[in-house]
Amino acid sequence: MSWERIADVNVNRLDESLKFIEDVVRFNLENKILLKKIRGLRTVFLQVKRGLREHSIVTFRDSRQDLGRKADFDRGQRRSDEDLIIANLTRAKESARTLEEIIKQKSSAVSRLCKRLRFGLYDIESSIMDILDRRFDPRIHIILDEQYLIGKNVRTLVRMLEAQGATMFQLRIRTLSDRKFYRYANTVKQALKKQSTKFIINNRIDIALACNADGVHLGQDDVPVRTARRVLGRGTIIGASARTVTQARTAERQGADYLGVGSLFPTRTKVDARSTSLRSLRAISKQVSIPIIGVGGITDKNYRTVLRAGAAGIAVASYVLQDDTRRAMRSLTKK
Repeated sequence: MSWERIADVNVNRLDESLKFIEDVVRFNLENKILLKKIRGLRTVFLQVKRGLREHSIVTFRDSRQDLGRKADFDRGQRRSDEDLIIANLTRAKESARTLEEIIKQKSSAVSRLCKRLRFGLYDIESSIMDILDRRFDPRIHIILDEQYLIGKNVRTLVRMLEAQGATMFQLRIRTLSDRKFYRYANTVKQALKKQSTKFIINNRIDIALACNADGVHLGQDDVPVRTARRVLGRGTIIGASARTVTQARTAERQGADYLGVGSLFPTRTKVDARSTSLRSLRAISKQVSIPIIGVGGITDKNYRTVLRAGAAGIAVASYVLQDDTRRAMRSLTKK
């Protein structure tokens, strides 16, 4: 068996995949911690190439006669960015494992480097998947408050809102039984068609787990963010309410993925909500790096001022759910 040819092709595959993963982490995920880790793995890979004497194994290359040159088995359609990332992570792990095995008899030291590289890829893959699971578009966050759901076809309502541009849904039930809460949650979850549309449960971690929601939103009097993260895991979206810079920084430090800041204007949905000024929103936006969603009394007349103050998105309830829902959504999304 010509191990040099096998080594050469897997060195190339690993080189290409590692560079792709690095670019994704750097330019798409923009994650400094992961970027440092992937660059550390590329340093290990450089040691592998030196140990293999890369310049010598290249002489065994015969790309013109390679049976895989014209093969189309690896030309499967990538349906999403996630598919592309997973494909390159898989390719990198496979190549690292192949190199580890064929080099064992030649150099145990280089083989151990390949094993180190492989396990490093396992760790990075896990971290990337967690980040991808927690990605969301905060622009139009619909709060499905119970008072607007009674007597409505919730499935039809949710699908219409999603089609009109809603990017996130939060189910907020305060007075109904747990069984009804769970039924509503299941209905909303099953109604969503787009993988990118995220479903959040207000306060109730148990309901979120039961219906496999994408995450939870926690108020200042609810379970702490760090506790929710410990229960729900790294791949779950956790939002937190904040009215002050101190609350916002605490939530971010504990692992919140976004902040709900408000109530910015008087609202018909939660009449006892404590007010928060646009000035406070501006101050918070300068102190945290996670997205801010403006909450409370937001309409087509004031949402632009909320975005200009530093919010990445808006949360709406009564404005879109109480009257002409389709018209209200169009006024916000221009669809």
